[in-house]
Amino acid sequence: MSRRTAKKRLKKINQVQSPAAETPVSAAVAETQEVTPALAAPAAPEAKVPAYEMFLQYQSSEFMVEDIVQRILDKCTSEGMDCSRLKIYVKPEDRKAYYACAGGSSYIDL
Repeated sequence: MSRRTAKKRLKKINQVQSPAAETPVSAAVAETQEVTPALAAPAAPEAKVPAYEMFLQYQSSEFMVEDIVQRILDKCTSEGMDCSRLKIYVKPEDRKAYYACAGGSSYIDL
């Protein structure tokens, strides 16, 4: 379909719809709209994180991931590092967990 035909069709559709939109609203409906306060959007339900325990097993060793994270956060705060954007890389064959954050990078022994 050409652009010209599409423009004519849209113009015709708009002309048909516009008289219905221009009809006056009754006074009763207008009063109820003024009296009724606008409803606030309902708050989204809080997402509940399921309880879990995560383990990392490698050969004959087992490590709890939560303990590794907590030890890294404790070390970061004791050294005065900024823990924002924390990235943790666990290398079980070396028995070390490397981390990088906005304040620097280091490692802990597992």
